[in-house]
Amino acid sequence: MSKSFTDQFNIDKDVFDKTGALDIILDLDTKFFVDPALLRVCTTDEFVDSAKCVEKYFSSIIRLLKHSKKQNDMFWNKAEELLSFKEINGTCIGYSNSGTHGNAIGKTLRVEILRIIKELLSVGEVDPIIFELLGVFQKNMGCDRISDLVTFIIEKDIVRYTNGVLAKIGINSMSIDSECEDNLCDNPYNNSKILLLPKEILSPLPLAESFEDIDMCCRENKRVRDEINEYFDLGTRKFLTKNELYNLVKNNVNFRSTLMESYKNTSIEKYDFDEDIVGEIKWYEQSKEYTKEYPLVLPKLETDEDVYNVVEIICERFKKLIEKNGLWKLLYDNDEENHERYAQLLFYGIADSYCDSNNIDMSREVNNGRGPVDFKFSKGADKKVVVEIKLTSNSQLLHGFERQVPIYMEQEETNKAIYLVIDNGHTNRLNSFLENYKKITNDKIQVITVDGRKKESASRG
Repeated sequence: MSKSFTDQFNIDKDVFDKTGALDIILDLDTKFFVDPALLRVCTTDEFVDSAKCVEKYFSSIIRLLKHSKKQNDMFWNKAEELLSFKEINGTCIGYSNSGTHGNAIGKTLRVEILRIIKELLSVGEVDPIIFELLGVFQKNMGCDRISDLVTFIIEKDIVRYTNGVLAKIGINSMSIDSECEDNLCDNPYNNSKILLLPKEILSPLPLAESFEDIDMCCRENKRVRDEINEYFDLGTRKFLTKNELYNLVKNNVNFRSTLMESYKNTSIEKYDFDEDIVGEIKWYEQSKEYTKEYPLVLPKLETDEDVYNVVEIICERFKKLIEKNGLWKLLYDNDEENHERYAQLLFYGIADSYCDSNNIDMSREVNNGRGPVDFKFSKGADKKVVVEIKLTSNSQLLHGFERQVPIYMEQEETNKAIYLVIDNGHTNRLNSFLENYKKITNDKIQVITVDGRKKESASRG
């Protein structure tokens, strides 16, 4: 069952909240990243010098490349070595689809980054802050990877901070000696030491992991969009491609300097973790609250059909919680639609609680090479059911049923699946999907529709 750090070690949440640390989910990466811009204004004692440490590290790479005459010479190799960092898995933040593993920079990407920096050096000085903006013009380089590199650079600061938090919450007085070493606790889900981070240096990751243009870049890169638009006549276009931006940064030193200064001097708004508009945190407590208030007793599992029936019961309970018990409210934030990922997380928390009490294994975002299925329920090696969730706001609603789910079923070697469709106000698309669904013969995939539209009045009773 999913566990937050405080739940795993029975820590008072109010006491923990006073430390300012993020209460991570130990078996699932929360989609936040260490934001270098926030690190520069951080007031937490252990991190007041971290930004300077990061800048010095990036400056070292640039200095080595200045001396490099060609690829793979001594200076180049040393610069590449600095980008060949060890993954830090203990923070439980990032993009990992399954589990809590980091996202290192591979050989090909390292070489491409060094080549870019070397080219920029050929036409002028390079500010170390350019590393924070690589996602603007470098394919496959987003804030997640920069965050992993920054985390590696300041690992000692993170360890000091974690030890400080543990001391404040009295973890040394707890009976968990077998799980702790030098005051660092073991994560039972990935066998790494748990590393805590202050919320004041974290920003939410963009929902897409790949970026094709400036308009889809990470949050900190969006802060330079206005500067780019003012400097470059876009005409009727909304944005520049990454390649166009790179050529502009490379060939116009004036623009590059302006861009760097604008980025450094633009104030950044800290994320409101209490409101949590992206829903990366609140789903955990909300799902626990609902499953406690609306418990569910499931039948015993013996056959494949039993597993499917149980999964169906869980999906139907989720449907009822949304339609009859007010859970629909959590699909919206300030009357705006929450993203599909939030609905998935909410289902995950609720289904996980029910499964845990009934000895059913559930895996989230299982990826066997052809894309990640949202959920896989299993009992043993051969009794499996996959569940895919889509909001009607998703333009791929029909495609998901026709193409995605059959692929997931094949890769998981199961002939049972449930397609859970939540109508969050796009009823025309739902009706179009249902019309097409009637024409499709596939009795292996059950469609369950959920009315998640806003309601005039609803109660938890």
